[in-house]
Amino acid sequence: MDLYVQSSSVVTKHASVSSDQPAATQIGIDILKRGGNAADAAVATMAAVTVIQPAMCGAGGDCHCIFYRKKDKKVMTVNGSGRTGKNATLDKLREAGITDPMAKECCNHGLWVSVPGTIAGMVKVVEDFGSGKLTMKDIFSPAIRLAEEGVPIPFKHAITWDLNQDKFWHSKNARDLLIAGKAPAPGDIIYAPKLAKVFRNLADHGLESFYSGATAQNIAAAVQEAGGVLTPEDMKEHLLNPPNPLPGEALSIDFNGVRIWEMTPNTTGVVALVALNVLKAYDLKGLGHNSPDYIHLVAEAIKHAYLGAWEYLCDPKCCSKNVEDILTEEFAQKLRNKIDPERAYKCHQPFVGSDTSYVAAVDEEGNGCSFICSVYHAFGTGIIPDDCGFVLHDRARSMSLEEGSANVFGPNKLPLHTIIPAIITETATNDLLAVIGVVGRWMQPQGHVQVLLNMIIFGMDPQVALNQLRFFVGDPLPPNSAYK
Repeated sequence: MDLYVQSSSVVTKHASVSSDQPAATQIGIDILKRGGNAADAAVATMAAVTVIQPAMCGAGGDCHCIFYRKKDKKVMTVNGSGRTGKNATLDKLREAGITDPMAKECCNHGLWVSVPGTIAGMVKVVEDFGSGKLTMKDIFSPAIRLAEEGVPIPFKHAITWDLNQDKFWHSKNARDLLIAGKAPAPGDIIYAPKLAKVFRNLADHGLESFYSGATAQNIAAAVQEAGGVLTPEDMKEHLLNPPNPLPGEALSIDFNGVRIWEMTPNTTGVVALVALNVLKAYDLKGLGHNSPDYIHLVAEAIKHAYLGAWEYLCDPKCCSKNVEDILTEEFAQKLRNKIDPERAYKCHQPFVGSDTSYVAAVDEEGNGCSFICSVYHAFGTGIIPDDCGFVLHDRARSMSLEEGSANVFGPNKLPLHTIIPAIITETATNDLLAVIGVVGRWMQPQGHVQVLLNMIIFGMDPQVALNQLRFFVGDPLPPNSAYK
C-alpha cells in the first residue's frame, strides 16, 4: 500500500462548522455551544469572514442559503440577492459607453451595483431557519468584536488583497481597507470600526438601519458618484417588497441513490443538476477517475448543461419557461445526443475567478446549513460608501447587453448569480448526507459536479474528494449565437 501525505477530513461527534478562516470557524462553533443551530452558526461565521475577506464577500454583496431541517426533513432556500435600481436601463449603459461588461476599464462603474442583499439574507436565514434561542446581537457580536479589536490577515488573503487593491484605490474611502496607506501584509492586524458600526446598528435596530436612513443614503450616494442610478428608495424597496419574502423551494434530482439539491434561478445551480442528469446514464467508474475519456465526458456534459440551461439563468420573473423542464430524462437524452466521444465542443472564452466565501454548518439536531456570500469580482466595484467600511459588489456585470436575453440589463431585476450552495440527502430516507459548496464564480456548478462524482461514484471522503485535481471549462457559447 502506497502511503502519502495529504489533508485529512476532520471527524466530530456532535456538530461541525467549516470555513476557510479558523477565527471565523471558531465563532460558529461557539454559537453552537451557546445553543444556536446550524443556521445561527453559519450566519455568525460568515459575518466574521466578511471582516477578514472583504475582497471576497461582505455587506455590500449578496448571499444564498440552502437549509436542511431535520425535524421534517425539508430542504428550503433563502435567495439573498437584490434587484437592480428602478432607473437601471440598457440606455444608461449605452450612454456610459459600455459595450462589454467584463472590460477592465468599466469595472468600477456604479451601474453594476444592484441592491446589496447580504444583510437582509443573513437576517432572513436566522429568522426563518435559526434556533430562536439567540438574538441578532448574540449572532453578530463576535464579528463586531473582531472588527473592533482587530484580526490577523492570513497569508493567502493578504496576497489577494495586495494583488487586487487597485480595484478600490479610486474610492475616497480607500483608507478603510488599508493600513497606513498599504494593503495588509500576511499577519498584519486589520481593524474595521465602520463595519463594526454597521453590524452593531443591525443588531440593535434591525434591517431598517441598513436599508433606510443614513447607510442606505450613503450607499446610494456612492453609487451615483460612480455613475450609477441606485437610490435610497431602491434600498428601502428591498425591505418593503423583498424579492423572495418566503423561504423558497430547492431544485433536485436523484443521482445514484442520493438526491442533490440546488438553488433555483437566478442562480446557476440548475447547471450542476442538468450535467449530473446527463452523466447518470454512463459507467463513470468504468472509465476511471480523471482518465482522458472520463474528463472528456464530464467536460462535455458540463458544457452542454450550461448551454441547455443558459436561457433560464436570470430573474425567474423574466423567463416564461418552467425550469423543471430541463431536469427531465428527455432533456438529458437530448444533451447526450450532442456529445461527440471523439471531439470536444469548442469553448469561446474562459470565465475565471474565485472571489467567493463559503460556510457549511451541521448541528447536533441534524440540521444542515449551506451558506455562500460574494461581492462577485475581487473587491466588487471597489466603491466604498461613507461610514460603511465595505465595498459594493458588481453583480450586475453578469447581466447581458443583448436586448433579446431574459437576463438583459434592466430595471428592478435580479441579476444572474454564480454563487450556489448545495445540500445532499439520501433518496430513500431523505436523511442529510452532505452540506457542500465550492468557490470560483462560473467554476461553481463544475466544481459541484466533479467533487460530488468523486464522492458518489468513487467513494472518496469529502477532504480527499476536494484534494483531487479539477478541470475548468469556459463559455461554450460564442456571442450572438443560438443553441438548439
